[in-house]
Amino acid sequence: MKKFGLACLSLVLVLLAYQQIRRSRTSPPANANLRVISLSPTLTEILFELGVGESVVGVTTYCVYPPEAQKKEKIGDFINPNVEKMLVLKPDLIFAERWSSSKIVARLQQARLNVIEVISPRSIEEIYQVIHQVGQAVQKEERARAIEADMRKRIDLIRAQAETLGYRPKIYIEIDLPSWTVGRNSYTSEAVSLCGARNIFEDMAKPALQVSTEAIIERNPDVILSFDAPAAEYLQRPGWARVKAIQQRKIIDDVGRNLLSHGNHRLVAGMEQLQARLLQMR
Repeated sequence: MKKFGLACLSLVLVLLAYQQIRRSRTSPPANANLRVISLSPTLTEILFELGVGESVVGVTTYCVYPPEAQKKEKIGDFINPNVEKMLVLKPDLIFAERWSSSKIVARLQQARLNVIEVISPRSIEEIYQVIHQVGQAVQKEERARAIEADMRKRIDLIRAQAETLGYRPKIYIEIDLPSWTVGRNSYTSEAVSLCGARNIFEDMAKPALQVSTEAIIERNPDVILSFDAPAAEYLQRPGWARVKAIQQRKIIDDVGRNLLSHGNHRLVAGMEQLQARLLQMR
Protein backbone atom coordinates (compact mmCIF):
# COMPACT_ATOMS: atom_id res chain seq x y z
CA MET A 1 0.00 0.00 0.00
CA LYS A 2 2.88 2.33 0.81
CA LYS A 3 4.37 1.86 -2.67
CA PHE A 4 0.98 2.38 -4.24
CA GLY A 5 0.53 5.64 -2.29
CA LEU A 6 3.95 6.89 -3.37
CA ALA A 7 3.13 6.02 -6.99
CA CYS A 8 -0.14 7.98 -6.80
CA LEU A 9 1.65 10.95 -5.27
CA SER A 10 4.26 10.87 -8.02
CA LEU A 11 1.53 10.78 -10.67
CA VAL A 12 -0.21 13.79 -9.10
CA LEU A 13 3.05 15.74 -9.05
CA VAL A 14 3.70 14.91 -12.70
CA LEU A 15 0.19 16.05 -13.69
CA LEU A 16 0.56 19.30 -11.75
CA ALA A 17 3.91 19.96 -13.42
CA TYR A 18 2.38 19.28 -16.84
CA GLN A 19 -0.48 21.71 -16.18
CA GLN A 20 2.00 24.36 -15.07
CA ILE A 21 3.98 23.89 -18.30
CA ARG A 22 0.79 24.23 -20.38
CA ARG A 23 -0.20 27.40 -18.54
CA SER A 24 3.26 28.88 -19.07
CA ARG A 25 2.96 28.22 -22.80
CA THR A 26 -0.51 29.76 -23.22
CA SER A 27 -0.32 32.63 -20.72
CA PRO A 28 1.51 35.89 -21.44
CA PRO A 29 4.62 36.67 -19.43
CA ALA A 30 3.62 38.35 -16.17
CA ASN A 31 6.10 41.21 -16.43
CA ALA A 32 6.72 44.55 -18.10
CA ASN A 33 8.24 42.83 -21.13
CA LEU A 34 4.84 41.76 -22.47
CA ARG A 35 4.51 42.72 -26.14
CA VAL A 36 0.98 43.24 -27.52
CA ILE A 37 -0.50 44.05 -30.92
CA SER A 38 -4.08 45.29 -31.28
CA LEU A 39 -6.07 44.84 -34.48
CA SER A 40 -9.02 47.00 -33.39
CA PRO A 41 -9.44 50.60 -32.19
CA THR A 42 -11.94 49.30 -29.63
CA LEU A 43 -9.42 46.84 -28.21
CA THR A 44 -6.59 49.36 -28.30
CA GLU A 45 -8.64 51.70 -26.13
CA ILE A 46 -9.43 48.88 -23.70
CA LEU A 47 -5.76 47.90 -23.41
CA PHE A 48 -4.75 51.46 -22.53
CA GLU A 49 -7.63 51.77 -20.05
CA LEU A 50 -6.48 48.54 -18.39
CA GLY A 51 -3.08 50.15 -17.87
CA VAL A 52 -0.99 48.11 -20.29
CA GLY A 53 -0.49 50.77 -22.95
CA GLU A 54 3.27 50.55 -22.58
CA SER A 55 3.08 46.90 -23.63
CA VAL A 56 1.33 47.75 -26.90
CA VAL A 57 3.90 47.63 -29.70
CA GLY A 58 1.62 47.69 -32.75
CA VAL A 59 -1.83 48.99 -33.70
CA THR A 60 -3.93 49.54 -36.82
CA THR A 61 -3.97 52.77 -38.79
CA TYR A 62 -7.43 53.45 -37.32
CA CYS A 63 -6.24 53.33 -33.70
CA VAL A 64 -6.08 57.03 -32.84
CA TYR A 65 -7.13 57.06 -29.16
CA PRO A 66 -5.66 57.65 -26.71
CA PRO A 67 -3.08 59.99 -28.27
CA GLU A 68 -0.32 57.64 -27.14
CA ALA A 69 -1.70 55.01 -29.51
CA GLN A 70 -0.79 57.20 -32.49
CA LYS A 71 2.88 56.81 -31.57
CA LYS A 72 2.76 53.03 -31.83
CA GLU A 73 3.98 51.08 -34.86
CA LYS A 74 1.24 50.89 -37.53
CA ILE A 75 0.60 47.44 -38.99
CA GLY A 76 -2.12 48.34 -41.52
CA ASP A 77 -5.79 47.51 -40.98
CA PHE A 78 -7.65 44.47 -39.69
CA ILE A 79 -8.64 43.14 -43.10
CA ASN A 80 -5.16 43.25 -44.58
CA PRO A 81 -2.47 43.81 -41.93
CA ASN A 82 1.24 43.64 -42.63
CA VAL A 83 1.98 40.18 -41.23
CA GLU A 84 5.70 40.51 -41.93
CA LYS A 85 5.88 43.67 -39.81
CA MET A 86 3.90 41.93 -37.07
CA LEU A 87 6.42 39.10 -37.03
CA VAL A 88 9.27 41.59 -36.70
CA LEU A 89 7.52 43.10 -33.64
CA LYS A 90 7.62 39.67 -31.94
CA PRO A 91 4.32 39.98 -30.06
CA ASP A 92 3.40 37.75 -27.13
CA LEU A 93 -0.28 38.44 -27.78
CA ILE A 94 -2.37 39.75 -30.67
CA PHE A 95 -5.90 40.94 -29.94
CA ALA A 96 -8.53 40.76 -32.67
CA GLU A 97 -12.31 40.99 -32.95
CA ARG A 98 -14.15 37.98 -34.37
CA TRP A 99 -15.46 38.84 -37.84
CA SER A 100 -16.93 35.99 -39.86
CA SER A 101 -15.93 37.72 -43.10
CA SER A 102 -12.24 37.86 -42.20
CA LYS A 103 -9.61 35.14 -42.59
CA ILE A 104 -6.79 37.08 -40.98
CA VAL A 105 -6.88 35.28 -37.61
CA ALA A 106 -6.32 31.91 -39.30
CA ARG A 107 -3.37 33.41 -41.22
CA LEU A 108 -1.82 34.73 -38.04
CA GLN A 109 -2.25 31.42 -36.26
CA GLN A 110 -0.61 29.64 -39.20
CA ALA A 111 2.32 31.99 -38.67
CA ARG A 112 2.47 30.62 -35.08
CA LEU A 113 1.34 33.91 -33.55
CA ASN A 114 -0.68 33.86 -30.33
CA VAL A 115 -4.05 35.44 -31.16
CA ILE A 116 -6.73 36.30 -28.59
CA GLU A 117 -9.97 36.54 -30.56
CA VAL A 118 -12.86 38.30 -28.80
CA ILE A 119 -16.46 38.73 -29.88
CA SER A 120 -17.50 41.87 -31.71
CA PRO A 121 -20.03 43.07 -29.11
CA ARG A 122 -23.64 43.83 -29.99
CA SER A 123 -24.84 44.77 -26.51
CA ILE A 124 -23.54 46.52 -23.42
CA GLU A 125 -23.40 43.20 -21.56
CA GLU A 126 -21.18 41.84 -24.31
CA ILE A 127 -18.95 44.90 -23.94
CA TYR A 128 -18.40 43.89 -20.33
CA GLN A 129 -17.48 40.39 -21.52
CA VAL A 130 -14.86 41.76 -23.92
CA ILE A 131 -13.31 43.98 -21.24
CA HIS A 132 -13.02 41.01 -18.90
CA GLN A 133 -11.61 38.73 -21.60
CA VAL A 134 -8.91 41.25 -22.48
CA GLY A 135 -8.25 41.94 -18.80
CA GLN A 136 -7.80 38.26 -18.07
CA ALA A 137 -5.42 37.81 -21.00
CA VAL A 138 -3.12 40.60 -19.77
CA GLN A 139 -3.59 39.69 -16.09
CA LYS A 140 -5.56 42.83 -15.22
CA GLU A 141 -8.76 41.18 -13.96
CA GLU A 142 -9.17 43.55 -11.00
CA ARG A 143 -8.88 46.61 -13.22
CA ALA A 144 -11.43 45.09 -15.64
CA ARG A 145 -13.89 44.64 -12.78
CA ALA A 146 -13.39 48.26 -11.74
CA ILE A 147 -14.09 49.47 -15.30
CA GLU A 148 -17.33 47.48 -15.43
CA ALA A 149 -18.42 48.77 -12.01
CA ASP A 150 -17.83 52.37 -13.11
CA MET A 151 -19.78 51.81 -16.33
CA ARG A 152 -22.73 50.25 -14.51
CA LYS A 153 -22.85 53.08 -11.99
CA ARG A 154 -22.87 55.78 -14.66
CA ILE A 155 -25.44 53.92 -16.78
CA ASP A 156 -27.73 53.69 -13.75
CA LEU A 157 -27.56 57.49 -13.45
CA ILE A 158 -28.27 57.85 -17.18
CA ARG A 159 -31.28 55.53 -16.90
CA ALA A 160 -32.66 57.54 -13.97
CA GLN A 161 -32.10 60.84 -15.79
CA ALA A 162 -33.91 59.51 -18.87
CA GLU A 163 -37.12 59.34 -16.84
CA THR A 164 -37.07 63.13 -16.50
CA LEU A 165 -37.38 63.62 -20.28
CA GLY A 166 -41.14 63.19 -20.06
CA TYR A 167 -41.33 61.56 -23.49
CA ARG A 168 -39.09 59.46 -25.73
CA PRO A 169 -38.17 61.39 -28.88
CA LYS A 170 -37.81 59.36 -32.08
CA ILE A 171 -34.22 59.51 -33.27
CA TYR A 172 -32.53 58.70 -36.56
CA ILE A 173 -28.93 57.54 -36.04
CA GLU A 174 -26.76 58.01 -39.12
CA ILE A 175 -23.47 56.20 -38.58
CA ASP A 176 -22.13 56.62 -42.10
CA LEU A 177 -23.02 57.87 -45.56
CA PRO A 178 -25.15 57.23 -47.43
CA SER A 179 -27.91 56.56 -44.89
CA TRP A 180 -26.24 53.79 -42.90
CA THR A 181 -27.90 53.31 -39.52
CA VAL A 182 -28.25 50.76 -36.72
CA GLY A 183 -30.96 48.28 -35.83
CA ARG A 184 -31.87 46.96 -32.40
CA ASN A 185 -29.05 44.35 -32.25
CA SER A 186 -26.52 47.08 -31.62
CA TYR A 187 -24.99 48.52 -28.47
CA THR A 188 -25.34 51.96 -30.10
CA SER A 189 -29.11 51.53 -30.36
CA GLU A 190 -29.22 50.18 -26.80
CA ALA A 191 -27.19 53.15 -25.55
CA VAL A 192 -29.49 55.65 -27.28
CA SER A 193 -32.52 53.94 -25.78
CA LEU A 194 -31.04 54.12 -22.27
CA CYS A 195 -30.49 57.83 -22.82
CA GLY A 196 -34.24 58.24 -23.29
CA ALA A 197 -34.67 58.30 -27.09
CA ARG A 198 -36.12 55.68 -29.43
CA ASN A 199 -34.28 54.48 -32.52
CA ILE A 200 -36.68 54.74 -35.47
CA PHE A 201 -35.20 51.54 -36.89
CA GLU A 202 -35.26 49.52 -33.67
CA ASP A 203 -37.69 47.14 -35.35
CA MET A 204 -34.85 45.98 -37.62
CA ALA A 205 -32.87 43.05 -36.18
CA LYS A 206 -29.62 43.84 -38.00
CA PRO A 207 -26.86 45.60 -36.05
CA ALA A 208 -26.26 47.90 -39.05
CA LEU A 209 -28.13 48.49 -42.29
CA GLN A 210 -28.52 50.92 -45.16
CA VAL A 211 -31.95 52.53 -45.40
CA SER A 212 -33.73 54.62 -48.01
CA THR A 213 -34.42 58.32 -47.77
CA GLU A 214 -38.12 57.53 -48.16
CA ALA A 215 -38.06 55.24 -45.10
CA ILE A 216 -36.40 57.93 -42.98
CA ILE A 217 -38.87 60.61 -44.07
CA GLU A 218 -41.80 58.29 -43.48
CA ARG A 219 -40.67 57.48 -39.95
CA ASN A 220 -40.24 61.23 -39.34
CA PRO A 221 -37.66 61.42 -36.51
CA ASP A 222 -37.84 64.12 -33.85
CA VAL A 223 -34.04 64.18 -33.57
CA ILE A 224 -31.15 63.29 -35.89
CA LEU A 225 -27.88 61.96 -34.47
CA SER A 226 -25.10 62.21 -37.05
CA PHE A 227 -21.71 60.52 -36.75
CA ASP A 228 -20.38 61.89 -40.03
CA ALA A 229 -22.33 64.62 -41.84
CA PRO A 230 -22.53 68.13 -40.34
CA ALA A 231 -25.94 69.52 -39.38
CA ALA A 232 -25.93 72.00 -42.27
CA GLU A 233 -25.69 69.15 -44.79
CA TYR A 234 -29.03 67.70 -43.67
CA LEU A 235 -30.77 71.01 -44.33
CA GLN A 236 -29.81 70.71 -48.00
CA ARG A 237 -31.04 67.15 -48.57
CA PRO A 238 -33.93 66.97 -51.06
CA GLY A 239 -37.23 66.08 -49.45
CA TRP A 240 -35.96 66.24 -45.88
CA ALA A 241 -37.74 69.53 -45.17
CA ARG A 242 -40.76 67.42 -44.21
CA VAL A 243 -38.85 65.79 -41.35
CA LYS A 244 -39.69 67.16 -37.90
CA ALA A 245 -36.04 67.11 -36.77
CA ILE A 246 -35.12 69.33 -39.74
CA GLN A 247 -38.00 71.71 -39.17
CA GLN A 248 -37.07 72.17 -35.52
CA ARG A 249 -33.29 72.10 -36.14
CA LYS A 250 -32.82 69.20 -33.73
CA ILE A 251 -29.67 67.75 -35.28
CA ILE A 252 -26.84 66.49 -33.08
CA ASP A 253 -23.52 66.34 -34.92
CA ASP A 254 -21.05 66.99 -32.13
CA VAL A 255 -21.21 63.79 -30.07
CA GLY A 256 -18.05 61.91 -30.99
CA ARG A 257 -18.64 58.88 -33.24
CA ASN A 258 -15.71 57.12 -31.62
CA LEU A 259 -17.61 57.20 -28.34
CA LEU A 260 -20.94 55.76 -29.44
CA SER A 261 -19.57 53.50 -32.16
CA HIS A 262 -16.76 51.75 -30.21
CA GLY A 263 -17.83 48.83 -28.06
CA ASN A 264 -15.89 49.61 -24.93
CA HIS A 265 -15.83 51.75 -21.76
CA ARG A 266 -15.92 55.02 -23.72
CA LEU A 267 -19.49 54.31 -24.82
CA VAL A 268 -20.69 55.71 -21.48
CA ALA A 269 -19.05 59.08 -22.14
CA GLY A 270 -20.91 59.25 -25.44
CA MET A 271 -24.15 58.39 -23.68
CA GLU A 272 -23.62 61.17 -21.16
CA GLN A 273 -22.96 63.69 -23.92
CA LEU A 274 -25.96 62.56 -25.96
CA GLN A 275 -28.32 62.67 -23.00
CA ALA A 276 -27.16 66.18 -22.11
CA ARG A 277 -28.10 67.31 -25.62
CA LEU A 278 -31.47 65.54 -25.47
CA LEU A 279 -32.24 67.28 -22.18
CA GLN A 280 -31.40 70.64 -23.77
CA MET A 281 -33.83 69.91 -26.60
CA ARG A 282 -36.84 69.20 -24.41
